[in-house]
Amino acid sequence: MIHSSLFSSLLAFATILNASPARGDAVITCRRAALEIAGAWTNDGFRLRERPWAGILPAGKPALARVNLIAGNRYWFSAATNAASTFISVNIYTEHGTPVTAETYQDGPLAAAGFAPSQSGLYLIAVSESHGTPVPFCLVYSYK
Repeated sequence: MIHSSLFSSLLAFATILNASPARGDAVITCRRAALEIAGAWTNDGFRLRERPWAGILPAGKPALARVNLIAGNRYWFSAATNAASTFISVNIYTEHGTPVTAETYQDGPLAAAGFAPSQSGLYLIAVSESHGTPVPFCLVYSYK
């Protein structure tokens, strides 16, 4: 479980992420890569959600997106950065900070996590990087 002070910090960052998405060539490159990963699930009948999240992953802190998910649906969250030497990861948590068991994919600057929630509600999607260096990223999600 995430400690309450860390969880509060993550929630504060989530508000910033949702309120002021980053723009520019680096984010466009990240978005293309994230959409390529998401394309794999499109072939299996998943539909891509229109609104991506993009920004800069701060050093040592995950970026957090809040999403409302519906029980019975299946979801994949795909993320990418343009920093080739960086390893990123995608993790899913309940609104209370409990990790959710998910299928994962990780290949350096590309990562994804997928699951089917047993309960509808608010979930938190955390994108982290491994080197402690701020890097641009993009997160998209697919559902069916």
